[in-house]
Amino acid sequence: MELNHLARNYVFEKFHDNIRYNLIEYYQIIDFNSKTHQTWSSLCAYLSKRVFSLITHLNFDDFNWIPTFSSTYHIPLINLNNNYLQTPYALSLKPDVLPALITVLHYYQIKQFVYVYNDINGAHRLKQLMNRQTTEKLFEFNILNRYLDNIDDAYDLLYNIELITGSSFRSYGRHSFGRYIILDFSSIEIYQIFMDKIKHRGMTTSDYHYILLSLNAHQLDMTYFRYGGVNVTYFVLPTISNEYTVRLQTQNIYSIESLLLTDAWELMSRTIDRLMNSTRNLQSNVNCEKAEILSWKYGKFVWEQILQSHFHGLTGSIEFDHRTGQRTNYTFEIHRVTRNNLPKRIGYFRAPDRLEVCKLFVSIFFICFSLFALDC
Repeated sequence: MELNHLARNYVFEKFHDNIRYNLIEYYQIIDFNSKTHQTWSSLCAYLSKRVFSLITHLNFDDFNWIPTFSSTYHIPLINLNNNYLQTPYALSLKPDVLPALITVLHYYQIKQFVYVYNDINGAHRLKQLMNRQTTEKLFEFNILNRYLDNIDDAYDLLYNIELITGSSFRSYGRHSFGRYIILDFSSIEIYQIFMDKIKHRGMTTSDYHYILLSLNAHQLDMTYFRYGGVNVTYFVLPTISNEYTVRLQTQNIYSIESLLLTDAWELMSRTIDRLMNSTRNLQSNVNCEKAEILSWKYGKFVWEQILQSHFHGLTGSIEFDHRTGQRTNYTFEIHRVTRNNLPKRIGYFRAPDRLEVCKLFVSIFFICFSLFALDC
């Protein structure tokens, strides 16, 4: 609740001179043990108060009916998490890390790897990788996947990975390959525990390469991984340092989620500002308790206004694919920890498929090489 208040105030102060309206927000934490009809009733109650947009941070597979609810009543839904369902009237504010991963795999010619995941988002990304592996010639990957059901089982899982990445990885194809392990977990806490288990098992020698898919990976303590020759690669959104982000860091609530929430507020504020120039009465009058389904008359118009947004937020360029509702034209920094080096930037990924890898020569200058992946 405090984070939502900070995000709102930041956006309103940013546009102080141009504010021509006031927003009323309703905040609720959904109980995952509550029944569907209880959550449905809560959303209906909000719509009766003329709510015209929903901002959520949900795994839609836990509440997979919510995007359908939004689509049915034409109420725009802005999710701070990845939305792989791609239903109408639902967009994902979180940049997708999968295209960056695919481009890195191509650039470094990684043909075989272990994919470890623990939630439904990781399963979606794995499914997309495997689909492309079977349908596109460029994706000649040998994917070994492992599901981490409980973090207490991490030690046994690592032992299994150590065994299966031994002789089979080294003899794959014509070339000798390192042990590439992709980690796709639901929280930064799981990453930290798993990385500690890696350290305790001694899986930090030069033939191990870990790729982390958390955009919060920069928060992990990587000090130990400077030694032994192990490589750890991860993606980071380019940072913006201002009074607001410093405050988030001071209060220990700085994360990709806190930045996305702020960008969601700015997205809605900019949309509302454009809507103020419309002569239409845009107040929603949806009553979803009735047996007859009547969608919001102006929902499509508001949705189109949201999709037309283009501005630079705390998470970079905010633009959307009008068909899928996914972020486009975003940028990741690529960071790596390796022998005797703390995390450092080694390049950039620029959506949809451009990779720029920088190499340091004589500690004086950088040369950057660009790769445009084909059919990615």
